[in-house]
Amino acid sequence: MDRSSEKELERIARLSGLTLSAEEKDILFSDLARIVPYMERVSELDTSGADAVSDEISDNEALFREDTEKAPSLASEILEQAPQAKDGMFNVPRIV
Repeated sequence: MDRSSEKELERIARLSGLTLSAEEKDILFSDLARIVPYMERVSELDTSGADAVSDEISDNEALFREDTEKAPSLASEILEQAPQAKDGMFNVPRIV
């Protein structure tokens, strides 16, 4: 790994809030060395026809649907059995 690549990797790690060991940097650098060329290939794809597909769907059809009543889910049945529940979640004692 050359010095400029190492500095860039350290910058990315710092922005991500990560502290990397030398071994982790090597692993991450090799992973990125495989990912970046793949992403460059993806960016070369012709996507000029992609907007035509979305134009075929009307705005109302894409954004709105009829509300339908559904039977309660298994999760709500389980939540009913909880000793304490609040806002659709289990309420447990604080540990920390």
